[in-house]
Amino acid sequence: MKRVNAADDADAGINISKIPVGGSVAGLMIAVSIVIIALIGLPPTRWFLGASLALGVVIALIRRWMARDRG
Repeated sequence: MKRVNAADDADAGINISKIPVGGSVAGLMIAVSIVIIALIGLPPTRWFLGASLALGVVIALIRRWMARDRG
């Protein structure tokens, strides 16, 4: 009789860390899907996403402005 390790039998569901996704369109689709799921399932993350996008735009504009001054 074969013994099964309890850790192997703990969760028989889909493990997202085992799904191979590279840095292509498939990877972008997975990342966007996870963000959408988090926004639907965790409403407090909505303000965080908005603040992150706003801060990202501000940093991008500052970096672009600084790059123009050097060139």
